[in-house]
Amino acid sequence: MYALHFSRLKTRDDVISALTIDEALFDKIIAFEPPPPAAPRSAEPPVPKPEAAVQTIVLREPPVFFRHDIPKKNKARGHRTVWEPVNSMPAYKALARRLEAFFTMLPDYPHECAYGYRPGRNIRENASAHSGNKFLLSLDIKDFFPSITVERVRWLFEAMSIEAYVADLLARFVTIGGALPLGLPTSPVISNMIALPLDDLLRDLAGQYEAVYTRYSDDITFSGNGDLPDIEEIRPVLAAFDFAIADRKTRRSKRGQAHFVTGLSISDPAQPHVPADKKRSLRQTLYFAGKFGLAEHFQHRGINDQKVIQREVNRLDGLVKYVAHHEPRMATSLKEQWRQILADSGMKPSFTPRGQYRAPFYLLVDEAEYRRGDDKMLGLAMAVTQHPQRLADETNGILTRFLADLWSDGNDTALRKNGLHYTDATEDLRSAYVKQLATMPFEGYVAVGPLDADAGYEASYLRLLKALISRRLMAAESQFAFLIIEKNGKVAQDAIKACVQEAFDALKLADNRRPTAFGVNFVAKPNALISVPDFLLGALGKYLQSNPAAPGRPEPRERLLFERLRDKYRLIVDVDPWTEFTRRNPVKPWS
Repeated sequence: MYALHFSRLKTRDDVISALTIDEALFDKIIAFEPPPPAAPRSAEPPVPKPEAAVQTIVLREPPVFFRHDIPKKNKARGHRTVWEPVNSMPAYKALARRLEAFFTMLPDYPHECAYGYRPGRNIRENASAHSGNKFLLSLDIKDFFPSITVERVRWLFEAMSIEAYVADLLARFVTIGGALPLGLPTSPVISNMIALPLDDLLRDLAGQYEAVYTRYSDDITFSGNGDLPDIEEIRPVLAAFDFAIADRKTRRSKRGQAHFVTGLSISDPAQPHVPADKKRSLRQTLYFAGKFGLAEHFQHRGINDQKVIQREVNRLDGLVKYVAHHEPRMATSLKEQWRQILADSGMKPSFTPRGQYRAPFYLLVDEAEYRRGDDKMLGLAMAVTQHPQRLADETNGILTRFLADLWSDGNDTALRKNGLHYTDATEDLRSAYVKQLATMPFEGYVAVGPLDADAGYEASYLRLLKALISRRLMAAESQFAFLIIEKNGKVAQDAIKACVQEAFDALKLADNRRPTAFGVNFVAKPNALISVPDFLLGALGKYLQSNPAAPGRPEPRERLLFERLRDKYRLIVDVDPWTEFTRRNPVKPWS
């Protein structure tokens, strides 16, 4: 994936453009001051005053962030504050991916001893590094994220040749209350970069004892078969980077004792294991649930409230998956036992989405033909939104301003006839619209496959539609799904409706997530909503067929155009052979 060169950013507008975020929202984030924790609710609701009998309802804008104060396991230690972006999560996720790509171009990043927040690494990999070692020292960095201040983040960006003004804006964007917060997708990648020199020094310290060192976020572990570093040797190393040890959580152990790393036992030299008491407790629960029934088992434990029962089902489901993942030999029998218990009880895991915007889902569909060498390819794009009016207004605004510009070039006649269409747009118009698209509220899904001459155009089209439609109907759970599809004389409208109906019926038969109902409407150009999937296809097609830049030359324009829009593509499917490209597995040009 193309890595954004942050050193090229010079102005505030550059930053906003790179973040693909609305300017007003960016300003609110930069100016955000965290409110104090909410006061605990009293046992008795306050008695309203007589004059408060008639209230004025004031509609307020949603907050910039939601604050979640989560009690720690030991309640005496207070709570952990997690911040949730309300309307800016896509911008933070995109920035996190771009920072990761940018940092990866730098020497020694990511550090070999860092196991947290890295693709392909997890708590099991972290524990495996210590498996079988006789002695163990575990400690926690106190307030790891909050110890990384806005000044340190600003210094980090400036040290990477980012303009001081831009570094300040970025640092303020990724911090809350002057420090790196829990909850923002950017915090883990920044923390790993900040801790890079710390990891170097602690690895060298471990080497002096022929020991192993790893760090999983704020969890630091040393292990070996001989002496390990003393706490007082580690403390000044952390202090040099403004970190401190959470002394209450420091623990030493040896094989035969509670010998755990990131929650897994490392006593077995072959591999880490789930702690025996956790497995024993799960086996006991499943035994009684299988013998007496899940509902009776909960009643025996005094659990009768339906909401609490559902939470327990969800908790057990998560525990079964956790143990099955870390204990492969138990996985098949364990999952089958749990599946049978759920089937007998008529229960199932259920996770109700929080704060879902209760509005219909609009699925905007268009298609385009490509060339892949000598092969004809067909692409079908689906732009999914709950804000169709905003998409239409902003699309029409871009086109209206362009047509009103007396000095604009391009084919005005074609644009007035077809609307904002990728093939009719000039390079300047494409760039302007793609820049706007990057900030619009929608998600893009694309399926690409061969245009099969034997099967025919319609069969190829329906194959691509089938590749996308089921999951998109599932995502519209309990709401109305409205498909707006560009008319295509090569595909019968009844065939398209039947394809959607078949997917809906299959979800209903399986009692799977699905919309309450769906509708299909076929539209012709010009249509502002169809411009969105049209440009998804146009930008992707040019990118897939593009050639790399010559040595010493800048990236081709078609690649830069796609990169600006990349984060709007949630899924790209190549149906032959079936390959899914996501943000974790980014699509690359065909050449």
